Amino acid sequence: MVSYGMAKARAKAWRTDWNERTEITKAIITWVDSEYEYELEIENDDHMDDEDFKDWVKKNAEEFAKEDAEENGTTFEEIDSIEYEEDYIDDDALFEGEYTAWAEFEWECETGR
Repeated sequence: MVSYGMAKARAKAWRTDWNERTEITKAIITWVDSEYEYELEIENDDHMDDEDFKDWVKKNAEEFAKEDAEENGTTFEEIDSIEYEEDYIDDDALFEGEYTAWAEFEWECETGR
């Protein structure tokens, strides 16, 4: 079995951008009615690839805005803009989750569970 520290050192050696990569975490759709401007936030809860998330939001933005307009008791007129927020990917947390799953699998294999 490989220790946590050794496994993490190996993982970091294969990735030069450890904890430097970003992902889109949220889209902010700005839409308007006849009088006001509204902002609707769509979270990237499934951690979709950036391009896939952008395509999905762009494809469904009008539908999302119409639903939001209905909830706000107004009438959707048009999409003004779509902006995206990014955040850094926590490679340490991802690695810890993967290592824990791997170690548990190894333990189950060794104990016959």
